[in-house]
Amino acid sequence: MANRITGSRSILPVFRNLTTYPCAASKPLATLAALESTSSLHALPSAAYSSSPPLLANNSTLYHRQFPAASSTRCFSSAPTTQPDVKLYQYHICPFCNITKSLLSYSKLDYESVEVNPLTKAELKPWSGDYRKVPIALIGEEQINGSDEILNSILDLTHVQNILKQRWADEITSDDSHNTMTMQQFQRSDNAQKWSVFARDDLAALLYPNICGSIGDSYDAFGYVKNVESFSALQKMSIQSLGALAMYFAASKVKSKRNITDEKEALREALDKFESEGLQDGKLSYSSGLQCPDMGDLAVFGVLYSVRGLNAHNDAIQSRGGPVKEWYDRMFDQVIGE
Repeated sequence: MANRITGSRSILPVFRNLTTYPCAASKPLATLAALESTSSLHALPSAAYSSSPPLLANNSTLYHRQFPAASSTRCFSSAPTTQPDVKLYQYHICPFCNITKSLLSYSKLDYESVEVNPLTKAELKPWSGDYRKVPIALIGEEQINGSDEILNSILDLTHVQNILKQRWADEITSDDSHNTMTMQQFQRSDNAQKWSVFARDDLAALLYPNICGSIGDSYDAFGYVKNVESFSALQKMSIQSLGALAMYFAASKVKSKRNITDEKEALREALDKFESEGLQDGKLSYSSGLQCPDMGDLAVFGVLYSVRGLNAHNDAIQSRGGPVKEWYDRMFDQVIGE
C-alpha cells in the first residue's frame, strides 16, 4: 500500500482485538483513553446488531444495503458522478464504523464494505501493516486508518463537497435561505463538534453494557456471524462463543470504569441530554439547528443505528418515543432513505 494515514488510537479499548476488539476512532477523548488498555469492546463484529441479516456478496465482501448507494435513493441534478473507489473494512456493529458509513451514505458515495474476522483479522493482515483496528478505508490507493481520519478524508474530496452543497441548496426553503448549511458549519461548528464528541465518548461506550449485560445478550449480539458467507462454520461458532464472552467481560469493565450501576438508566440520561440540549426538547429538527443535519447528527445517528435490531435499540429509540424518536426517523430518511 503506497500511502497510509493513521489516526492515533481507538476510543474504546475493548474494540481493539477480540480479546481487544479493534474499532477505531482516530482521536480519542481523555475519558475513554483510559479504557485503551482493557480488553474487548471492539470484539463486536459486524452484523450483530441487526435483526435482519445483511446482504452479502461473495467471500467477505458486504455491500452497504442498509446504507444505500447514491444511485438507490435521491439524485441531485448538478452533483458530480465521478468518485474514487471506496472500500471499508469494518465490523457491522462497531459504532465508529457506522458513523463512517452514515457519512458515506449521506454523501451519496458508493462503497464496498468487507467484514473483518475479529479473532484472526485475516482480512487486514496481508496489507494493513501493523494497524489492526477498524474502520480502515481504502480510498483510491490510499489507506486511511481510524474513523476521524476517514471522515476528514471524505469531506476533503471536492466532489463530496459539491454533492453536499447541492443537497443543502435543494433542501433549503425560500423563507430560511439565510440559514443554509456550509461545509465549515457541517463539520466544525460548536454543535457539530459537541455532539460528535458526545457520540464517540459517551454514547458509544454506554451501548456496550446495554447490549452485553449478560452472556446470553452478548451471545445474541454475535448472531450476525451466521450470515457472513466468508466465515467457515467453525469460525462462526468460535467468533460467537469467544466474542460473547470477551464482550461480556469488556462491558463489565466499562461499567466499572465509568461507575455505572444501571446501564439502562445511564443510556436514558445520555439521550435525555441530547434531547434537551441538542434538540431543545423537540423545538429543533436537528442538533445542527438548521433544516439539515450536521456531522454531530450523523455521529449520534450512526452510533444508535449500529445496534439496530437489538433490545438496546428498542429501549433507546422505539420505546422512548418523543423528540429523540422523531429526530431518529428524520435521520433515517436522510441517511438510509426509503
